[in-house]
Amino acid sequence: MTPELNWSLSAACVLVAAVVRGLTGFGFAAVAVVGLALLGSLRDAVPLVLCLEVASSLMLLRDAWAQADYFLLRRVLLAAAVGVPCGVWLLTGLDAEWLSLGVYLLVAILALLGLARVSLPMGRGPWSAWLVGGSSGALIAAFSIGGPLVVAWLSHCGLHARKLRATLIMFFFVVDLAALAALALADAIGPEVPRRALPLLAPLWLGLWLGQRLFLHIRAEHAARLTQWLLLALAGFGLLGRSWS
Repeated sequence: MTPELNWSLSAACVLVAAVVRGLTGFGFAAVAVVGLALLGSLRDAVPLVLCLEVASSLMLLRDAWAQADYFLLRRVLLAAAVGVPCGVWLLTGLDAEWLSLGVYLLVAILALLGLARVSLPMGRGPWSAWLVGGSSGALIAAFSIGGPLVVAWLSHCGLHARKLRATLIMFFFVVDLAALAALALADAIGPEVPRRALPLLAPLWLGLWLGQRLFLHIRAEHAARLTQWLLLALAGFGLLGRSWS
């Protein structure tokens, strides 16, 4: 594959993922990391996606800052701070092939659960916030994927769609920054990551703008189901690719 074709496919992947993020408040990392891992390696895709996640959050912060539920946000962020180092250890310590397989299986399972309307067992007590926040922090640092657990827990807490979206944006912004810092300390971010991220900012911001416009016209339930179908398709491509390699 030529560098030009690789960049074009990467830009298309980021554009689609950004539309999903602007529309739902989550899903960017899951879509982008699976797509970019198909074009390269998971260890290269994770820090790149985290950089783009931070950039996307910056664009969405203004509205989210005023609407987020800070009581719930503090609870999951404290737990995520504990989970991030565990995720860095997974990304840097395990075999790359098994990591990639784990990502595709995780995304496929979560998408199937969402499409089947199977609710994850979530409580409202302190233990549930620690379990969800810690697991999400580890998954974000290892795979750049932690949204479904937090989405399920916050939805179980009964947040309105706008407040849920704002709280998710704030959560990902803080945890993504923490994961990037931890990966940098572990020397897991190569010098090519910023160079790859900069040209992808244009499709990222275009996708976010389109997603925010769609948010005003599409029901949240329909947007979530479209995202789940997209995640399932990407995970299926990834698993097929592993079976043929």
